[in-house]
Amino acid sequence: MPSNQRENARKEKQLAKERKIRLIIWIVLIVIVFVLAAMRVAEIDFSSLKSKLSPGGIGITTEADAYPYSLDTSSGVKLSFVNDRLVALTDMSCKVLNPTDAKEVYSFLSGYANPIMTTAGKYMFTFDQGGTRFRLDSITENVYESTLKETVICGDVAKNGNVVYACRNSANKTELVVMNNSLKKLVKFRVKDRYIVAVAIDSSGKKFACATVNSKDGKIVTTLHTYNIGDDKPKAEFVYKESNVIDLQYTSSGELYYVADDTVHLIKSQKKDVEVFAHGSVNTVAYNYTGDGELVYIYAKYSDAVDNHIAYVNSNGKVKTEITVKQKPKFVSATNDICVLFSDKLVTYSLTKGEQKDSFNCDDSVTSAYKLSSKIFITRHQLIDVMETKVTK
Repeated sequence: MPSNQRENARKEKQLAKERKIRLIIWIVLIVIVFVLAAMRVAEIDFSSLKSKLSPGGIGITTEADAYPYSLDTSSGVKLSFVNDRLVALTDMSCKVLNPTDAKEVYSFLSGYANPIMTTAGKYMFTFDQGGTRFRLDSITENVYESTLKETVICGDVAKNGNVVYACRNSANKTELVVMNNSLKKLVKFRVKDRYIVAVAIDSSGKKFACATVNSKDGKIVTTLHTYNIGDDKPKAEFVYKESNVIDLQYTSSGELYYVADDTVHLIKSQKKDVEVFAHGSVNTVAYNYTGDGELVYIYAKYSDAVDNHIAYVNSNGKVKTEITVKQKPKFVSATNDICVLFSDKLVTYSLTKGEQKDSFNCDDSVTSAYKLSSKIFITRHQLIDVMETKVTK
């Protein structure tokens, strides 16, 4: 029996030893988990996790994911979409990102003081407004960069890489140039007794337009000129008295929007003027364009009006959707749904039906918002963040 007692004692000691080893292992694992958690907490910028958009069906990614994405800038970020890529432009650089994971596809340093970018197809035309440099890039490579003796005023790009730009020389005379993506000049002329303030080129690169201004009897007169490349004379000219042009934009079907501070017109076939909103009947608040170049326009009927109106104007010049809101918006986009940013909230609407789809609280640091599929890309300071919308109805 003594031998059995010794055997039992040995087994008991072995079991105790195994229990002790298991306990040590569990303690070590628990310590590792706590250490990893502490390291993760130490790495997290809690301010980036604080929701700028809150309840109403929104999911916010953490810094462990692709977003928020930070850029090196002190003057904010301008977003655009080129093909299926997200383009982020700052005063220091331009970055082309895959929107799903924020992986960089292409980038360049510009150092432009006031960078402005226009896009079409795979091309991005970037110019230093008030400076002398401009460049053409695709989403994967640089096509060219050029420096002028004159200062660049405005520019636009077509899907085939044709570019139109206007510049001003030291004598304060303005000139318009259209050139292809090999820097060959297709059109060049100087404007007399007027100043070019806006230009546009259609998606085919075969039609373009410019707006010029002069003064008559102490009042501003804007003239819109349309051209076909290869013609010696303008296709048509339209005079708008006491009208301050803000933007020109061709639709994908070749119609041209004239957006001013107090009127909107559509030019059909380069020669027929369709008045969408009569001169003096509106005060322009904000505007943007769909992927087909159609206009989403926000206006008030007078400067301090409580009611603001969101209008989707199609390429026939018809207002297809109109929404009235009781607050002044500060930004609008229409990459997917209509996305309207106010000082304290973000609201999305159906482009074709006008019905409200989602509403989120936000603060005034959010400067722009674009909806793409189920995601909303926002900018604030030097950050791009992405939000996930959810079905709440």
